[in-house]
Amino acid sequence: MIVSSPSAVLRGIGLFLSTVFIFACLDTLSKYMTGDFHVIQIAWGRYLFSSVFLLVLVPRYGAVRPLRSARPWFQIIRAGLLAVVSLMFFTAVSYLPLVDVTAIGFLAPLILTGLGHFVLRERVGVRRWLAIMVGFVGVLVIIRPGFSTFHWAMVIALAMAASNALYQLATRMLAGVDSAQTTIFFTNLVGTVGFSLMIPFFWTPPGLLGWVALAALGFLGGLGHYLLIQAFADAPVSMLAPFTYTAIVWVTISGYLVFDQLPDLWTIVGAAVIIGSGIYVLYREAYLRRVGRL
Repeated sequence: MIVSSPSAVLRGIGLFLSTVFIFACLDTLSKYMTGDFHVIQIAWGRYLFSSVFLLVLVPRYGAVRPLRSARPWFQIIRAGLLAVVSLMFFTAVSYLPLVDVTAIGFLAPLILTGLGHFVLRERVGVRRWLAIMVGFVGVLVIIRPGFSTFHWAMVIALAMAASNALYQLATRMLAGVDSAQTTIFFTNLVGTVGFSLMIPFFWTPPGLLGWVALAALGFLGGLGHYLLIQAFADAPVSMLAPFTYTAIVWVTISGYLVFDQLPDLWTIVGAAVIIGSGIYVLYREAYLRRVGRL
């Protein structure tokens, strides 16, 4: 077990907070672009230009090493899952407030904990199962099925959270098998190729600002993943994970400034319930690892 120095941990936290902010900017920009482009084209631009950004970084890691994988087909499946998550997210935010989709997306770590029990045989105690159930209650508070505020796109957001949990599960299964650079290389390669095959059917000619926006999506995505790798190199994942929930602050601010949307009371309550459940699960897992029971 590698023990990070206090300065490295602080640097890792700073990098992770920057990553969360960058991804919040990416999410805001993608929602704004749904008014002019099909979600397939938005996803295509995000992956294509992120791949370009990655190619700039390849010399840093070596030109061949990122291409080598011990489990290439599993890498392709994992990358395909992320592409589906991206597509679902872009679709959901084209109909729903950004903060609502983000809050529902926070359900993914809770689902991942449950999947870890059944797929990876990781022990999940009664307390964490209860926290997972409470998290689902938080989602019900947000979507309020059966009420006039319910929108069918909320089902897409729920499917996105479940797919994201499967993606994270696949990522966990690849940990220690391939390098982070190999994983991010396959992520961008599969997404770029997949959406490039579909783009002729959904193409809208972008103007100069459209190209800039598509390139900005890719730059933000590539930069965010790059900083994420650096953050995980400096600090333990369990220490960084709770800072993921700071995204709700940024998307609330951007939702108001860009789209004149503020979350209603039930969204705030539901998000608080989901975040509280997620933080408890993270705390419980960290505690059990510390005492050697996980």
